Amino acid sequence: MAQLIQLQVKLGPEDYARYFAIVGKQQSTWTNLAIYAGAFFMAIPAALAGKALAALETASPVAIGLVGRFSLFAFFAGILTLTLAMWLVRRRAMAGALSSTPNAFDSKTVVLDENDVSITGKLSQARWTWPAITRVTAEQGLVLFWIGSQNAVIISDRAFPSPEARNAAIAFARARISQAQSAEASS
Repeated sequence: MAQLIQLQVKLGPEDYARYFAIVGKQQSTWTNLAIYAGAFFMAIPAALAGKALAALETASPVAIGLVGRFSLFAFFAGILTLTLAMWLVRRRAMAGALSSTPNAFDSKTVVLDENDVSITGKLSQARWTWPAITRVTAEQGLVLFWIGSQNAVIISDRAFPSPEARNAAIAFARARISQAQSAEASS
């Protein structure tokens, strides 16, 4: 007999906020950290270049020192402004993604069966076969069925009748994913 798991899911703003936080954390890599650290440490050559240019114009050590300090200040103010701008752009992109999704906060039915994961809402239906689901994670009160690295079917822990039911659904999904991956590898 084929197993079928059917859940009623109603996501709220706090669920989407947690989801976007998880996606943002996944996008943070050591490469990003190296880029930010590189930009941060570029302040030293910028200040030295400012001091060198000031030394060409004046012999006053006080004026040259002030130019160096103000170069550092301007550089750090620019980094802070850029960071704030990136944060605002990200927040606007998240708001845009939610506002462009019709009925994002309405109740949906999520069905997990032997063949696929499907979501049915008032306006639409979406279906992914198990080979399209790359992994399942449970974090911050959400169960996420990842389609690639940045998109997921989101199920709040509230949709499950108990923690045991949640864990059983996760085990079922992981078994289907493993089955799909081994079938794909053998073909």
